[in-house]
Formats: sequence, structure tokens, C-alpha cells
Amino acid sequence: MRQELITFAFAAVIFLLFIWRVRGGYACGMMQELVNVLSGACALVCVALVLIAVSSAANRSMHILTVCIVALVLLGICFKICRLIFTPLLAVGNISIVSGINKLLGAVLGAAEACVLAFLFYKVFRYFGIYLF
Repeated sequence: MRQELITFAFAAVIFLLFIWRVRGGYACGMMQELVNVLSGACALVCVALVLIAVSSAANRSMHILTVCIVALVLLGICFKICRLIFTPLLAVGNISIVSGINKLLGAVLGAAEACVLAFLFYKVFRYFGIYLF
């Protein structure tokens, strides 16, 4: 009974996540969804690099600290270049003919994002020994 309850709760959360991301993707459009996903991934990489840099500074491992700082600078440069690329593309998404397609593709991208998040949640639960299915 407990296992079935956990499975049902997981399925309900995944369903709500799916609805939330599809609705958000439709509201924002595909280009804004790509920017959001890119920004989130960049933020996660930055956090990981900062944590590695702090731990390497605590261990007095200067070569790892140097690599982390260089990687953070390069990531910042790449993020600026991507911002320069996506700014005109976001403006094109506001054209009335392209807007409908942009919103539909945003919903599809939101669904794909929800599937990836569901897979990651499933893997995390499996790692901690919570078997859902």
C-alpha cells in the first residue's frame, strides 16, 4: 500500500510538472524557453565551479582553483555572446505570423523540459533507494 501511494504521488507531481511547463512554454514561446533553459544550465555550472573553487582553495590546490576561475570567465564570455545572439531572435518572436508557431514550439519545448526533469527526479529517487515503479 505504501509503495502504491508513493508511485501515485510521484505520478501526480510529474503530471502537475508537465502541465506547468507546457503552460509556461506556451506563454513564453520557444525562444524565451531556450533562453531560460540556457540560463538555468549556466547558473548550475557556475555554482558547481564556485563550489569546486572554494573546496580547492581550502585544500590549497591552486591549479584547480586557476582552472575554475578561467572556466568561470569563459562561461561568462559565452553567456554574453549567447545573449547577443538571442536578443534579436526574441524580437522576431513578437511578429504576429511567427508568434503562433513560437508559442506552439514553446509548449513542445516545455513538454521536453518536463520529461527531462521527470527523468532526473526518477534517477535521484532511485539513487536514494526510493523505488517508484
